Amino acid sequence: MKKLWPLPLALLGLILSACTGSQEPPLPALVAMGGEGEVRFFRARDLQGGTPNPVGTWNTPGLQDLAHSLGRLYLLFPDRLEAYSTQGFSEDTVPQPSPTQAAFPNDVDCTGGYLRLGQNRLLAHCPGAGRAFLWSLDASGNLEEADLTGLPSGVRLALFSQGTLDLLAYMSPQALGYRPPQNPSGTPRLEKPLDPQASQGPYDLQLDRLRERLLGLAATATEVRLYTLEGDSLTSQKVLGDFPQPSHLALDPVGGMAVYGRGFQVLLPKESSVQQEFRTYTAGLVSQDGYLYLVVQEQSLEVYDLVPSPAFLGRQALDFSPTSLAFIPVE
Repeated sequence: MKKLWPLPLALLGLILSACTGSQEPPLPALVAMGGEGEVRFFRARDLQGGTPNPVGTWNTPGLQDLAHSLGRLYLLFPDRLEAYSTQGFSEDTVPQPSPTQAAFPNDVDCTGGYLRLGQNRLLAHCPGAGRAFLWSLDASGNLEEADLTGLPSGVRLALFSQGTLDLLAYMSPQALGYRPPQNPSGTPRLEKPLDPQASQGPYDLQLDRLRERLLGLAATATEVRLYTLEGDSLTSQKVLGDFPQPSHLALDPVGGMAVYGRGFQVLLPKESSVQQEFRTYTAGLVSQDGYLYLVVQEQSLEVYDLVPSPAFLGRQALDFSPTSLAFIPVE
């Protein structure tokens, strides 16, 4: 797929919708894989071609999650957040500059936490501590704590962008909604009951910025369901196969969307049937140029071209088990 960065999201969507398949030259980019206390960086085109040799490795003991946005790579640790500029990154080098850091309060342990990106801010949710924090995407200023009053344990959080606001989005087994992060009773706010209600999960909650909607995954006793909150309407549909297992979303506003867990299913740009339904996937990424990267439980990586429909490019062995992936366009 031709290089699309950094055109506006709406224009990128038009470009992608006009594509009939992947094109040359490939988008220069790195795929960062975080897990087991390190981050490894791979050329995206090498992964697509079946040669997963890292171009760089960072030692990151205690790493919980990572995310990339607007030229910064964010790393989550039990006691802090770190932000690195990716300005000097290329397909051949990944310098590790001194990071900007933001420490959590001393009584917060963010082990098991995760990151979610908004329009202007980054959310770090620490479920074990029952706390969540916001940080500016430019890594300036101090952490601001979100007010989780009234939300049950086990809730999944994300950020919902509305205008210039980053609202706190939440999903419980009973409801999906959003509200101001520091004012639980403030506006704008919306909450919709799940129908059907979830008996397992919620597993994941993410923002689709291009379509201005929230996407959440949870399960009934018999199936995984994708809940979509768009405007003031909440709908749901069955995804993946029978016998529900924990599942997650891989989403890029332009590149597409897939749900994975026990097997995977592509939902955008074109919906597919359930693929590899007896294989368990533990991490996933959709890149803005329309490729799907899936980590298999047995320490391997599968790559698919999503345009115009899922096409298997190859499976490569990994000698570690990444738990989070990020796509980093480079010059």
